[in-house]
This record gives sequence, C-alpha cells and structure tokens, in this order.
Amino acid sequence: MSQSSKNLKLIYRKLKISDFKEFQKLFYLCFKRKISFKFYKWRYFNGDLSFCYGVFISNKLVANVGMVSKELSNNQREKVYSRHSS
Repeated sequence: MSQSSKNLKLIYRKLKISDFKEFQKLFYLCFKRKISFKFYKWRYFNGDLSFCYGVFISNKLVANVGMVSKELSNNQREKVYSRHSS
C-alpha cells in the first residue's frame, strides 16, 4: 500500500437524502448517465428495507453500495435484495 493511501481518512456512513448531489456526481462518473432526485429518493429511501451506504474522502463521495428489497410474486411472500454500486 502506498504512503498516500495510508493517509486517506475514509468515512463510511449511511447516505442521507441531502447527499444527492455527491451521489449524482459519482453515478455520472461511473455510468455516464444522469439520475434524478426523484429516482434517488424512491430507490434508496422508500421503505425500511432499502438503503445505501457510502465512502467519503472529506465531503466527496467516492464509492457507494445500495440494497433494494423486492417482494417475490409467490405464496411465501419472500423478499429478495438487489445490490447497486458505483
């Protein structure tokens, strides 16, 4: 590991709705597509079983992973999770 990467202060935390601008920048860098605030809010803040965690250097979001729950259309009402990351 290089000396410069040892000195990085990484901050890991659950994203807030107010992190949208940083999320939007990272999403565009990774996928070259714009994401709307409406979609971000719906995808990661729409219920208890959907969430997104991020890694920050200072105030800049450099990585994220999100989990979105879906209920299967079967008699057992099973849930599955879809992982999204950038």
